[in-house]
Amino acid sequence: MEPILSAPGAAPVLNLGSSLLAHRVRSEQTGGAFSVVEFLSQPGEGVGLHIHENEEELVYLLEGRIDVTLGEQTMTVETGACALLPRGIPHGFVNSGTSTSRLLAILTPGRLDEFFVRLSEELAQMRPHEEPIAALCQAYGIRFVD
Repeated sequence: MEPILSAPGAAPVLNLGSSLLAHRVRSEQTGGAFSVVEFLSQPGEGVGLHIHENEEELVYLLEGRIDVTLGEQTMTVETGACALLPRGIPHGFVNSGTSTSRLLAILTPGRLDEFFVRLSEELAQMRPHEEPIAALCQAYGIRFVD
C-alpha cells in the first residue's frame, strides 16, 4: 500500500440524491481493507435508516448537528460525536442543524465505497431508478428500513 493524501477540495464528489459524498480514500487504494467517505448534507437531508450486512462503520461528525438513529435509539449529536456501527444494526441520520453537516465514515472492509460510486452513476441516468437501485442494494448487502 502507498501513502494516501486526500487534500481539502481534492476528493471526487458524488451526488447521492439526498447528500453529497466526498470519496476520500477508495477501497482499491487499500487493497479492500477499508475506505473513507465524507457525507455532506444540507439541513433536512441525510441518509435513510438502513442496515449493512457486510461492513462495520466508524463515523465522526466533523461539522454540524444531526439527529441520528442507532438501533432503537434516536438522539441529537453535534460536532465531535463519534460512533461505531457494527454490521447488522439499523442506522441513519438527518441534518437537524441550520448549515451543512459533514460526517466522516470509515468503512471496513472497504467495498461499500463502490456502492456509492455506482449509486451516483445510476442517479445521473434519466430513467426510473427504483429497480436498478434495489438490485444495487441487494448486490452490496444493504437493506433500507421503513
